[in-house]
Amino acid sequence: MSDKSDSISESTKPMAVVDDDAEIANMRSEKLKKALELIDPEDKKILLLKYQDDISIKELTSILDVGESAVKMRLKRAKSRIVEAYNKIP
Repeated sequence: MSDKSDSISESTKPMAVVDDDAEIANMRSEKLKKALELIDPEDKKILLLKYQDDISIKELTSILDVGESAVKMRLKRAKSRIVEAYNKIP
């Protein structure tokens, strides 16, 4: 059985572009908390709903009262912004 904490701490992948959800999961938690404080509250809201509360895309469409494509685009943009903020933190 592998220890997930080892794979997270050993990650050396550049964080310039978010291609999938795994990159968000690999961010160090303290640095991620700081980055969340730097981004727009709406970006923070959708990221927390999706990744912390494990809300599906379909459920997000109802919560945010927008279409599925809008939810996906907002998530994509929010992920890009969180990565940008994360990379600026020393």
